[in-house]
Amino acid sequence: MTRPDAGGRILTKLSEQHDLLAKVGELCLAQARVIEEDEPEQLVAVLEQRSKVLARATELSKEIESDLTCIPENDAQMPLIRQRRRAVSDLAHAIAETDRQHGVILARKRDELARTLAGMNSGRAAAHAYGAEPAHISPGYQDRHA
Repeated sequence: MTRPDAGGRILTKLSEQHDLLAKVGELCLAQARVIEEDEPEQLVAVLEQRSKVLARATELSKEIESDLTCIPENDAQMPLIRQRRRAVSDLAHAIAETDRQHGVILARKRDELARTLAGMNSGRAAAHAYGAEPAHISPGYQDRHA
C-alpha cells in the first residue's frame, strides 16, 4: 500500500539526514583542531555534540528504511531517492575515514604519553635505587610541655 507522498517524505528525511551528516563533518574539523592543540576538555565537548547529531541521523536512517517499504520500486521519485541515498552514504564514508585518521593520531598521542609516564616512573625508580632511605623530616620545634 502506497501512502500519499511517501516519496516526498523520504526525500525530506534524506535531506535532513544529509544536513546532519554535514554538521558532523564540520564537527570533524573542530575535532581535528582540538586533537592537534591537545585540548581534552574541548575534545569531549565536540564528541558529545557529534554523538547527539549522529543519534538523530541514525534515527532518521531507521525511519527512511521503514518508509521505503511503503513505496514501490517503480515510483517516480525512486531515482532521486537513490541518488540522495548515495550522497548520504558518500558523506558517511568520508566521515568514517576522517574518524579512522583521528583514531590513528589519538593512538599516537596516547603512546607518547605512555612513554613519557614510563620514563618518569623509571626515573623515580633509579633515584630510589641510588638513594638512601628518604630523609625523615622532624619538626624544628616541638612543644614538650603539652
